[in-house]
Amino acid sequence: MRPDLPMTSIPTIAELTERVDAELHTVLDSRRMPLYRMMSYHLGWEDAQGEPGYPGARDRNHGVACLVACHGAGGDLDIAAPAAASVELTNGFSEVHDDVQGGNPQRFGRDAVWWTWGPAQAINAGDGMHALARLAIFRLEERGVPPETTFGAVQTLDEASLALCEGRFQDLEAQERIDLSVDAYMEMAARKTGALYACAMRLGAMVVGAEDPVVDAMRLCGASLGVAAQIRGDLSELWPEDDDAAPSPEVLNKKKLLPVVYAVEKANIHTKRRFGDIYFKRVLEPDDVTSLRQLLEEQGARDYCRGLVARRREEAAGALDAAGFSADGAAVVESFAGALLGD
Repeated sequence: MRPDLPMTSIPTIAELTERVDAELHTVLDSRRMPLYRMMSYHLGWEDAQGEPGYPGARDRNHGVACLVACHGAGGDLDIAAPAAASVELTNGFSEVHDDVQGGNPQRFGRDAVWWTWGPAQAINAGDGMHALARLAIFRLEERGVPPETTFGAVQTLDEASLALCEGRFQDLEAQERIDLSVDAYMEMAARKTGALYACAMRLGAMVVGAEDPVVDAMRLCGASLGVAAQIRGDLSELWPEDDDAAPSPEVLNKKKLLPVVYAVEKANIHTKRRFGDIYFKRVLEPDDVTSLRQLLEEQGARDYCRGLVARRREEAAGALDAAGFSADGAAVVESFAGALLGD
């Protein structure tokens, strides 16, 4: 495959999301044990009683990233669909475990899996999603993907899953530290979030036979967009779009979000004491969050993080430019970047 192949149309994010969902249904719908109902619940297809049509639609950003890379490389979306489902299931496994580890009672505006079925069964559901992710990727052979490429895809997925777990370990470890640096945060983010987006976009190009420079460009693009997405998420935790929204549990529980990490690292002794007055509490109150936001603004943390998001997005585009992508190939990636980063 070549990056300059002509394309007849640019699929929308909604269309790509539907393709990912269709492949996920193929993987899950034949399985009847209640364990799989928990997975369907997490994926947003059912309520806790197994009734379909839950109104809170979920994004499929990781699976869509895979298909975006496939399309950008001039490939057939149907061929890459199993890889898209696989990275989406891997992300689901991570989310379910993350909620258990962080004690997050809600996700996507409703009770988390562990809050509904208990932590032990939630761990089973998460582990099951990880196993299904590995099985799903072997469906590539049914689409005519050569065995050596399929096994390379499995290795790529496993390496990303391990990096993701390393990043989650670093993230949890950071919560007990008072000296976390911006560099340490960025290293964690590259593993926790960047690795799976890099995997998704690498797979999307690799499984349709793209040349090595194209595959590597997609990997670099995904890694940059993934880190940008995590920083964008941190900003949203501290400054939600709805000014009247209640502070998030992550903020109230003093999670080490990048604006806080940057501001504390930059601060002088007097300002560090002001941070200490806030963070020495066991749990923050809403009034503390107001004071925290003001302090972060004074330190320029919000603008700094916005600048990082923009630079990572520019790096993603630069990776495609270096590989010589056509305007159409880059356009579908840019459309995805805008949706991912809240344009």
